[in-house]
Amino acid sequence: MPLLQCPDSPEGIQIIGREHAWKLPIALPELRRVLQDMLNKGNSLRPQNAVRRVELLLTRDGEMASWNRQAMDCLGPTNILSFPAESHGQGSSLRGSGECGAAFLILSTDAVRREALLFRQHAAEHLVRLLAHGIGHLFGYEHGQDMDAFCLAVRQACSA
Repeated sequence: MPLLQCPDSPEGIQIIGREHAWKLPIALPELRRVLQDMLNKGNSLRPQNAVRRVELLLTRDGEMASWNRQAMDCLGPTNILSFPAESHGQGSSLRGSGECGAAFLILSTDAVRREALLFRQHAAEHLVRLLAHGIGHLFGYEHGQDMDAFCLAVRQACSA
């Protein structure tokens, strides 16, 4: 598994694992715009938990299963994992540097396609749902009504 590095893009979003992007239902520039719109909305709704820098790792189910086992002690792949900036101290295997204060998302491109079929959603719609869910965790939300309301607001912000 690669070590995650600090984002260096001007807008604070870096996408790695681009070799897996072909499985996504939207192009990388659109993915970056969606993430930026979600962050902007999240920062306006919850400025006390501001998220300025995000790194998104695109991966496949096999590698996601390894991340899921390492981070959550769960077997098998999941769709998205979220790591708020403050949750990882120096020396964590999830970051290459303890200096940048970046938040991390890990997304299984296999899960996006598989779950979209399973839930009978358009793949782009499901991708946005997963990203909103991951972003919600970055802003400190746990599962429940508050998370659901936050996810709806950030999804609406990126479709405007």
